[in-house]
Amino acid sequence: MPRPPTKAQAISNALAARIVEGELDPGAWLPSERELARAYEADRSTVRRALRMLAEQGLVRLRHGAGTQVRTAQRVRRAAADITRQDGAWRGFHVSARKDGRTPFTRTTVSEVEAGERLAPRLDVPPGTRVLERARVQGVEGEPPVQTATTWVVPEVVERIPVLREVDTGPGGIYSRLEETGHHITFEESVTCRLPCADEQETLEIGPDQPVLTLWRRAYDQDGRVVEVTHRVVVGDRHELVYRYGSGA
Repeated sequence: MPRPPTKAQAISNALAARIVEGELDPGAWLPSERELARAYEADRSTVRRALRMLAEQGLVRLRHGAGTQVRTAQRVRRAAADITRQDGAWRGFHVSARKDGRTPFTRTTVSEVEAGERLAPRLDVPPGTRVLERARVQGVEGEPPVQTATTWVVPEVVERIPVLREVDTGPGGIYSRLEETGHHITFEESVTCRLPCADEQETLEIGPDQPVLTLWRRAYDQDGRVVEVTHRVVVGDRHELVYRYGSGA
């Protein structure tokens, strides 16, 4: 049976929720330790531990002699449709970050892996099939990473577009290369939320209680065949995902 959170952890979780949900704006000052102790019916040493937990998650800055301030890093406002069009040399995360006047970065590693029991059904290939894996860490300069994004590409597509094995796949990336070779892509995406695992905490520079969004995206060609699958893990408070819809039958 899981142990209930400590009093300090419960206070930290409550304040983190207020920050992530936007109730406490970037740059805002939290109430004093005395006020928080009164509000949460705790002693000041417990409140102090809770604030340290928030600082370890990167949600606040502890200002000696001044108080505790919500960190001022701006969220990346990500349009879900930014992968569907090329803007200059870019698609996807880089397009959204540049719209905000920020400088994005991507660190990419490319390898070949076997599709396991979890991945193979998503790619619609037999388990054990060798597929191309493109693993990326993305963010904006001067700040911790915003997300990891790992893409797996089916073998026949890689054979047809060998540049996908390179770190730099050219302007517009993988989807522009697919379009150039006659693919008309349709996307399907699912979104869930959970706490991060240990390697995600290290890569994304977050604490164990800082929520992440997990997104699975499948890309289908005009014949309904899966050509690639992408899995993104996004730090919840560093990212805002925007979907735009139209009405009609």
